Amino acid sequence: MSRSLRGCGVPCLALALLTACGAGSGADAALLDELVLAGTADSSGAGAGSGDDASGGDASGGNGGNANGGNGGNASGGNGDDASSGNGGDGDDASSGNGGDGGGSAGACALGGAVVERSYAPRRFAAGADPSGDAECRGVINPERGVFRFKDLRSLDSLSSLRAEGYALIYGKVLIDDYRTRDIDQRLIDQLDASFAAARSAGLKVLPRFYYADTGTAPDAPLGRVLSHIDQLRPVLEQNADVIAVLHPGFVGAWGEWHSSTNDLTSPDSRKQIFDALLEAIPENRMILARRPSHKLEAYGGPLTEETAFSGTPLSRVGHLNDCFLASADDVGTYQLPGEKEVAAADSAFVPVGGETCGRNPPRSECAAALAELSTHHWSFINTDYHPDVIADWRSEGCFEAIACRLGYRFVVMGHESPAQAARGQPLSLRLRVFNDGFARAYNPRPVYLVLQQGATRRFVPVDADPRRWAPGEESALCLEAQLPADLPPGDHQLGLWLPDESARLRDDPRYAIRLSSGATWDAASGVNLLDATVRVIE
Repeated sequence: MSRSLRGCGVPCLALALLTACGAGSGADAALLDELVLAGTADSSGAGAGSGDDASGGDASGGNGGNANGGNGGNASGGNGDDASSGNGGDGDDASSGNGGDGGGSAGACALGGAVVERSYAPRRFAAGADPSGDAECRGVINPERGVFRFKDLRSLDSLSSLRAEGYALIYGKVLIDDYRTRDIDQRLIDQLDASFAAARSAGLKVLPRFYYADTGTAPDAPLGRVLSHIDQLRPVLEQNADVIAVLHPGFVGAWGEWHSSTNDLTSPDSRKQIFDALLEAIPENRMILARRPSHKLEAYGGPLTEETAFSGTPLSRVGHLNDCFLASADDVGTYQLPGEKEVAAADSAFVPVGGETCGRNPPRSECAAALAELSTHHWSFINTDYHPDVIADWRSEGCFEAIACRLGYRFVVMGHESPAQAARGQPLSLRLRVFNDGFARAYNPRPVYLVLQQGATRRFVPVDADPRRWAPGEESALCLEAQLPADLPPGDHQLGLWLPDESARLRDDPRYAIRLSSGATWDAASGVNLLDATVRVIE
């Protein structure tokens, strides 16, 4: 299924060419002038783009701490001391050469003739550096990951400043204590529609949670009422799934945290029925969370593996919620059974994980333990509103900026090779190495496109790649192959990558496209990552 390139297993991605007319307001982005026509290019590279709509703020700004130590390599390439330097895969960093497949299909990846090669040595947490104070952390706000703020979807205040403060996510509280004994009505549906629309307008995604009890002693609702409410909410959830990152389980007990139920909703049978109803209420490309790992294990089994992940089964669509992270030895009852924590760690490699802290518990709640557990359990998002003392400790200890940068995925380009020239109507191949320097994978599906830009015209090639397969702490070696159309204009074409949202409603909004953290120039107007790779197309 793959070919060996420089000692690494490199899958080749079969592409079908898609032509797009025009590239929007970012189509006139400046192109790099140099085209190497023979031999191998130097390693000066393109560096990280700087055109994001936010460049810091209190969520991810600051100078960063030194919890991860080290100075790292030079972000602009050269002969660094990790595997990103030189020819790729021959350094002394253990991350090189694993050749993750990224979800691509097999095929030839012959470059042929003169090759333009770029190799980079970006500052990476995995290599011992701490780039949290650099523009490639502070200026990159990617979708469906990072820190989040607490918001009430039934009385939503302004969201307009959040992206400038470093946020791409909000927690969406939906207290429905006034519906304990009646059906969901149009008034609530309209409130939710308006709040989801506001999030969409602000370039944010939502982590919604519905619940009945806003104190530790308030009642929830009977199982039948819960199931009917979930069914009644299904249309509004489906209609707004584009801005739902992942759905909290909610409904059960105090604050929807799946304890203190007054209607026996925490029994295994009730839990399973609620899980099944939630999974039915959202599209198959969205996931829900479980408050305890054993709840998922009892309902659907596990843990997940590479073979069972992202398959659309219930097992593959349930992630993990921890609302008392680090607050005690078992995270205040999150882990109660022997082996439960280990199962959660294994399962978390393939599903979203997030939540909040709920109180100081030194030394477990301090930076060293926090960084280790966030990595082990593959966290994608965390609340900065709670617990404020723990968040303040992380800031004062110097690890908050590193946490904000590493939550979820963080894709850095380690290198790429492309032909100096190609004839139209003939194959074009791009070898690309991407390292995920975050705590976790991307968890929602999204397409990947190879971009060919000439002047103000861009053509987009859909790639059979899956960013969810680009595992944290690993380098994915990809081979992108396209058949150039016979009518492609001759001349120089700059190559790029576009990772937009899967939803047609958000696809052309660059705030929802994934930005590569280094090794590409970000076109903020279009959401395209332009590579330092130019191919001369000849007759």
